[in-house]
Amino acid sequence: MGRIMRNSDAISAKEGTVFITIDGKVHEYAELIKFEARVDYTKAEVKSVGKRMKGNKIVGAEGAGSMEIHYHRPEMRRMALQYLKTGKSPIFDVQVVNSDITSRAGKQTTLIKNIVPDGALLASLDGDSEDLLKDETDFTFDDFDFLDQFKVLND
Repeated sequence: MGRIMRNSDAISAKEGTVFITIDGKVHEYAELIKFEARVDYTKAEVKSVGKRMKGNKIVGAEGAGSMEIHYHRPEMRRMALQYLKTGKSPIFDVQVVNSDITSRAGKQTTLIKNIVPDGALLASLDGDSEDLLKDETDFTFDDFDFLDQFKVLND
């Protein structure tokens, strides 16, 4: 009989912490609503005589993602103003810890390096909304590492 996953081993999307490092200063981002980072591969087509289907080979990669935070965090607006006044580019690192104590998989800590945001929300009001103000931005990054990873569950 095949292996069956235990329900308790699924990782809850809400269990974890996020730290953002700007200019060497670490901030815990409890105000984070959503964070996602991924690697998108750049592929080149591989064609050859005698094959009826095209193949592909990975020739590079790009880091991309998005984040959503509660509006009251000042760091993104501060970096935007600093860029406007001094030309210093907004750049930071984010450490994401996925840690659901109910899962036997343990925790995973991912370090996303050299994040460059696509923009910054400067001001927002919405008299018609019943929702809270949020700041959302897409970003790119050029490096990452795993400080620890989930355990493989064999039973």
